[in-house]
Amino acid sequence: MVSDCGCKVKQTKFFVLISILLFTLQYCNTIEPPGEDTPGRRDYVWTVDTLMVPEGRSVPSWMWGANENDIWAVGASYTNAYAIWHYDGNRWTNYVPDQYIDPRGLWGTSSSNIWTGSTDGALWHYDGIKWSKNTTVVIPNYQQFVIQSIAGSAPNNIYAVGFADSNDGSTYKGIIVHYNGSEWKHVNIPSTKNSFVNIVYDNLTGHFIFRGWIFDKPDEYVYTFDGVNLKIIYHTIDGIGLSSIGKNIYATSNNKIYKLSSDNIEVFKDFSSTNYAGGTWGKSEVDFFTFNWDGIGHYNGTNLTTIFQKWNNEWSPDGAIVFEKSVFFIWDDSFNTFIVHGKLRD
Repeated sequence: MVSDCGCKVKQTKFFVLISILLFTLQYCNTIEPPGEDTPGRRDYVWTVDTLMVPEGRSVPSWMWGANENDIWAVGASYTNAYAIWHYDGNRWTNYVPDQYIDPRGLWGTSSSNIWTGSTDGALWHYDGIKWSKNTTVVIPNYQQFVIQSIAGSAPNNIYAVGFADSNDGSTYKGIIVHYNGSEWKHVNIPSTKNSFVNIVYDNLTGHFIFRGWIFDKPDEYVYTFDGVNLKIIYHTIDGIGLSSIGKNIYATSNNKIYKLSSDNIEVFKDFSSTNYAGGTWGKSEVDFFTFNWDGIGHYNGTNLTTIFQKWNNEWSPDGAIVFEKSVFFIWDDSFNTFIVHGKLRD
């Protein structure tokens, strides 16, 4: 599920992504899911695809897919034509929208029901055939509304978060909008001088959890939201990211992974003595992936090790998604963006 590393950039990429890892094991000619205490496998075969653009850069940071052969990736791009990418099981191709879009966040329920936001306050929808602008949210008395993340619990219960800003950037505030299955509406919350990012859904409590930061200070916050009430459950000046493993929500900060609930945060794993760099995606607490300083890491309940070495030190991580038998990670360097695909051996 979604994860980010807390980099403070006002309107640029942050590491967000929602992911689920499902494994199956075969016993006596039947397929049964492993228990949550079953260590994850590490026997992946790796390939690397380069997202080719004719000029400039394309750096998607969010991925969502109905399955491992139907994946979308969106993010910042030098030209509008390369802001949206699709993987069909064989190759990545760019999708050219019919209007301007600078996509942020990505979430869906099926191959014909996917949403993304844009830095101009627009919400876009994919119906299985075409990406179309659904609506543009305007915040009265503010110059712009920048959407930064999307998550939902059902097709008729989706939230997009971001910030509204004035011309000079002095009166920004956090914004939440909600989709009820037919329209997007601005959620009335107390004015908060924050930029809301990286929203995730907590299956255990039925609440949404998201992160916010202050532009000109190191302060970052973790909020819980029940659809009406917004509450701070954690504050730090060290940077923090959000993600999920199975049904639990986690935060990452200072080489530690914290388990979150509606009103509590506690250390789950301390990776200070490892080469852990941030992020976490996976199915269980003994089967999840990370970004390490030297590549893609995996924790199996016993140790954290790098299972894919990045090609050079210029590679920077951007996002990930995990499926039953495949994992996909976005990396970029000074010139190109790469999709690293790991597939379990049969």
